[in-house]
Amino acid sequence: MAASRPTSVRVFVIRQLFMLGAMLLSAVAAADEYYEPTDTPLPFDFSSDADFGTYIDVTADYLAAQREFIRPNRKATELALVMPFERVPAADCGPPVKGVLLVHGILETPYAMRDIGKVLHDRCFLVRSILLPGHGTRAGDLLTVTADDWEAAVAYGVRSLRHDVDEIYVGGFSLGGLLSALVALREPDIEAVLLFAPALGVTYPLLAHQSSWLRHLKDWLDKNPAPLPVRYQSMSTNAVAQVVELTKRYDARAGDGFPVPAFVVASVDDIAVRTNKVIREFERRFTHPASRLVVYGQQDESEDHRITVFESFISEQKILNIAHMSIPYHPDNHYFGTDGVYRDCGQYLPIIPNDEVAACQRSDDNWRGELDSTNDETYLPLQRLTYNPLFDETMQRMHAFLEAVSNTRGDTQ
Repeated sequence: MAASRPTSVRVFVIRQLFMLGAMLLSAVAAADEYYEPTDTPLPFDFSSDADFGTYIDVTADYLAAQREFIRPNRKATELALVMPFERVPAADCGPPVKGVLLVHGILETPYAMRDIGKVLHDRCFLVRSILLPGHGTRAGDLLTVTADDWEAAVAYGVRSLRHDVDEIYVGGFSLGGLLSALVALREPDIEAVLLFAPALGVTYPLLAHQSSWLRHLKDWLDKNPAPLPVRYQSMSTNAVAQVVELTKRYDARAGDGFPVPAFVVASVDDIAVRTNKVIREFERRFTHPASRLVVYGQQDESEDHRITVFESFISEQKILNIAHMSIPYHPDNHYFGTDGVYRDCGQYLPIIPNDEVAACQRSDDNWRGELDSTNDETYLPLQRLTYNPLFDETMQRMHAFLEAVSNTRGDTQ
């Protein structure tokens, strides 16, 4: 059972024009420091070979000086939440052999990679996660960040692992997944990639591809006055333009194939990533026999045996489908889990009517899923799902993939 979703070309075009009109006509909130870029350049040279500990120390000092704190009386707590991190394998693992770089998504911080990082750490990986430029300080820094900044940061993260491990893996969520795919296409020594809702293509492409010029007329696509300690809630037009630029780079680099073993996760109901493109990419370009794709939601059967489909309608939990932002978070997550402190009713999205937002905020018994203007009225009010009810099952599939990659590596040595 699933909510009905119009898929005609007419509805598709109307929705995109509505989004563009709503964003162009939306009121611009009064400017404050949170929405202005910092006047201090990034302190860390991502072209360097500095060790990862130095990178963490420099980043900590920079954030302490430049971050607009949500709760000024809890600065140390906020810094700990958004900082890049390293998790060294336990002593009984022996010296680290495998290392993984985890990259968060747009608006996010390394906090988004903690739950997946813990799973990999428990498998004796040396786990590192970077903070992408423009993130963790104030939303205004998304007005000036560039695709080159993000690629340079990921390239540094990979270089840092070469000094400490024999096998290098890269993984990421959304933008981080796209960046992981890009670096894997460029660096020949990457063993495999872990791509969670990778932004190989973005939704509302009519709007997204206008962002390259629209950013000169309108700084913000939406401004949410209630930021979280662990992520921004406001999206700059420039940030979207830079993501679109990276998707073009991916298409150019991927060419006829993506030969690196890849574990890919995607939801058919994702409103941020074009899941149909992710599936096409996997079937056509992701040629390694060990590669695996996990799809949440109703999906036409594929002849590709590497694809697994999980039902995302979980009625006993009142879960309609799997939302984009929910994918990397365990149900026990402090902020976004089943009992988390954060509730997303779409109050910042122009596609969600105010009466639906208000009804969602009043109720403690909402259905949860992806917020979309085409949701079936049967499931209203709908609260955005912020955790992944299929997290453990997905991690089991990832374990099997990693075992297969290790076995393949052993066969080729």
